[in-house]
Amino acid sequence: MVGKASHPIGATDYASPLLQAQSSGAKIVALANAGQDMATSVKQGQEFGLAASGQRVLSMITTINDIHGLGLASAKDTLVVTPFYWDLNDETRAWSKRFADRMKGQYPSMMQAGVYSSVLHYLKALEASNNSNGDAVVSKMKEIPTNDPLFGIGKVRSDGRKIHPMYLYAVKKPSESKYPWDYQRLLQTISAEDAFRPPSPECPLNGSSGPLGSGAR
Repeated sequence: MVGKASHPIGATDYASPLLQAQSSGAKIVALANAGQDMATSVKQGQEFGLAASGQRVLSMITTINDIHGLGLASAKDTLVVTPFYWDLNDETRAWSKRFADRMKGQYPSMMQAGVYSSVLHYLKALEASNNSNGDAVVSKMKEIPTNDPLFGIGKVRSDGRKIHPMYLYAVKKPSESKYPWDYQRLLQTISAEDAFRPPSPECPLNGSSGPLGSGAR
């Protein structure tokens, strides 16, 4: 990292932090904001010519709904990291089209996909454990692999962290989009092992000694 700049939540003018980033010489300008702050930052970054100066803008928290709201003309070439994109493979496409049919043409974000995946895994663990006790179900959730059409096969670690691949995408230019919600171009698949830091031995949820004591919840 060559530097960082902060801004107040809900600002409308991001000239100062963006120009600081532009003059820093950084190859990647990473936005650690979300929602309207992120959208305005991306739009003003295009206006200030960050991409034209050879820099890439990476939005760390972006949903497909954010891209839809911005439009490809404003969001083009922005890098996004996500665990889910509706157009990744045949399974994600089939599920997402059923979702869109029920949601008046709106395609699912990574957050909506995550809710579906987590609830499905909980219900599978509930059935497998044959026990509605919370501790028993959580234990079974960590024991059996996660498996659904959206994230594929994964696992819940001993510390409760869900492990799955992550994907680096670039937002398409308007000329590259061939059909509705065709917004992202896959650049790299990041393995689950590389995407998440290893469990901390100090985490009390790991059953190790920690600030809350051994085995504390």
